[in-house]
Amino acid sequence: MTQAQKSKCFYCGKEFNNYVLCPDGHSICEECHNKPIIDKSREIYLKSSSMDPYFIFDQMLQQLYVPMLGCHHAFMVAGALLGALKKEGSVKITDKIVDEVFSRISNQAIGGYCGLTGICGIVPAVGACFAYLLGSKCGTDQEQKTVMEITSEVCKAIANLTGPSCCKAYSWESLRIAQKWLKKEFNISLPGSMEKIICYFDSFHPHGCRQARCPYYSKNKN
Repeated sequence: MTQAQKSKCFYCGKEFNNYVLCPDGHSICEECHNKPIIDKSREIYLKSSSMDPYFIFDQMLQQLYVPMLGCHHAFMVAGALLGALKKEGSVKITDKIVDEVFSRISNQAIGGYCGLTGICGIVPAVGACFAYLLGSKCGTDQEQKTVMEITSEVCKAIANLTGPSCCKAYSWESLRIAQKWLKKEFNISLPGSMEKIICYFDSFHPHGCRQARCPYYSKNKN
């Protein structure tokens, strides 16, 4: 929908301004939509023994029922990065840090707003991770500039993968860019490569997969 309508969450009963309805007319608030996956994925990435953010993200996709689209991907991308960094050990990642990063993400990652405002929730998710690591806040100099450069690159990459939108492709591409900037800013080299990513979710896309136009499409890897 392009105009908000007052809706009541099917699960918790909360009233909210809504832009997304299921085919049967049901509405789900952002918290009820995201919280189960956020909670379960957190167990995965904080306990993972891998330093590979792609592998950690794939663990979430394999072990959880993850809807094809939605801002739970923003938290999963941030979780994969923070989990990999925690295992790598160059920077200290605590539960308190994860809580802070997720709190920031929740203020900007809202389902459907990729189309309504042009900003996918994964963009502020990557930004929140780097803002915390760099100590960026409103009024800082180079720190804020660097975070904005990172999010600008993520946003551009996502735009190049759009038509229609795909949260899986956005997630993998964002991890690639984050991996590059971690090396540039902190000299942290996380393992893993987008070249090994093969997507098998094309048949689940409600708006239609981009197929040959997507670098992660399975038949493009053959």
